[in-house]
Amino acid sequence: MRGEHVFGGSPEHRFWECAACAAIYLHPVPSEADEARFYALEFEKFMASRSGGDRDWTAAERHIETNRDQVRRRWRVLAPFVRPGAKVLEIGCSTGFMLDAFREAGMGASGVEPSGAFLDFLRGRGHDAFGDMDELRAAWPGERWDLITHFFVFEHVRDPWAFISGQIELLAPGGAIVFEVPCALDALTSLYRIPAFEHFYWSIAHHYYYVPRSVRFVMEQLPVTCEIIPEQRYDLSNHLTWLMEGRPGGQGRFLGPVSPTTHDAYRDDLVRSGFFDSMFVIVRGRRPA
Repeated sequence: MRGEHVFGGSPEHRFWECAACAAIYLHPVPSEADEARFYALEFEKFMASRSGGDRDWTAAERHIETNRDQVRRRWRVLAPFVRPGAKVLEIGCSTGFMLDAFREAGMGASGVEPSGAFLDFLRGRGHDAFGDMDELRAAWPGERWDLITHFFVFEHVRDPWAFISGQIELLAPGGAIVFEVPCALDALTSLYRIPAFEHFYWSIAHHYYYVPRSVRFVMEQLPVTCEIIPEQRYDLSNHLTWLMEGRPGGQGRFLGPVSPTTHDAYRDDLVRSGFFDSMFVIVRGRRPA
């Protein structure tokens, strides 16, 4: 057993680790009906309870504003795939802050978002947005995208093979899938093992937690190549807040007394030593031999 306490779950929920592939999986899993209801009606409130104040889930415009740093952080990896006129699809696009950035870069941007509140907001701002993949395919049969992205969606998916396979079918020739997923090597659980974090980290919204080995295990079953780029999202200030107060939040809190150079060095050391908290994964279709 890897996660004894599941945030938002019931007493019977646990996360277990597979010895063969290192995937960490939820058991028992919610029904598909319960899951659909959760994303349609409850997801924003659930995420607000976990944000620690760093991300605002109370209003769509505030959500966009408090995620501008995420656009800048992700752009380092996305930049090679961004070109005017290319078509990008984001799955799980929430309020569309990434769609805004893609559109500003001259790309044709579309999104899929199961949240009813966010979907109405996206359409009201002129985005091509759909409630699920079936709706997207029905509206645009045969459409292909140069870039497909999703950020912190993969861990929510009950069948990762079907999820990625469906995206491969939607890629234009030479296209790529770029996504970000939490990494269970996170120092707060794998190095420091803070009890309060253990009660917080393992979430009922996630079917799986991944490490590089388990991501590769999934991708090796598919006709793709993949590249994994380690990433550290949360900074030294956030980690100090967990160590001092046992709660989320605090990103940037100690910048000033503790220099940006020290924060950067801490981030780089966690990545170098293998205790990073997320991964970018770049997936491309494997060409026939």
